[in-house]
Amino acid sequence: MDWYYIDPSKPEGKRRNGPWSLRQMLGFAEQGAFVPETLVWRDGYEGWKLWSTVEPEVKCEFQVETIKQVIEEKVLPSLAADKANYASFWMRLCALALDYVVIQLIFILLTPFHAHLGIVAPQATQTLAELMPTTIFMLSIIFCYNSIFVKNYSGTLGKMALGIVVVRHDGKPMTWSCAFLRSFLSIFFFGVSHLLAIFDMEKRALHDVVANTRVLKLQRA
Repeated sequence: MDWYYIDPSKPEGKRRNGPWSLRQMLGFAEQGAFVPETLVWRDGYEGWKLWSTVEPEVKCEFQVETIKQVIEEKVLPSLAADKANYASFWMRLCALALDYVVIQLIFILLTPFHAHLGIVAPQATQTLAELMPTTIFMLSIIFCYNSIFVKNYSGTLGKMALGIVVVRHDGKPMTWSCAFLRSFLSIFFFGVSHLLAIFDMEKRALHDVVANTRVLKLQRA
């Protein structure tokens, strides 16, 4: 998608500069060519917008495009050639451990919110009924965390750190329904579904089987 920006240093009528790619726009920003008040536009915008208001969106979009490009160039050819490099059970277990740390940090950052609701960190003296609100809250965090990252980035932070991605078996882009189903089943079986990856030829967990997804290691350049 083509981008344009207004260069106030040029004469009137010649200030519109472009078209530029998303990567080029970010390059200009890194070089200091843009200030927060720089006006930018692309197809889909109703009018010119300040760079300061669109920069976070642009950076996120660039990350998503980069991940998709890596999958298209390195992952999908492996699937097509029937020589996919599946992530092992132990690699996935390490990713789960990293995600557990991230989720705990998210829980801590949301302390003002869940404390307001009367939800506190689990304690040994709590009964099962007293633990239920905390459990539901934590499961909600896990569900949202898994779904959002798998849909938008093809993997959680733990998976990305280890260079593994979640893809659909047919190579099509990840959908919300697929990400939701996968996350729900993973939570429903409390992680036990991952044990199937030990025995499955394609290292699939139970939620991968149902959602028809695969977890692959990215090929190194």
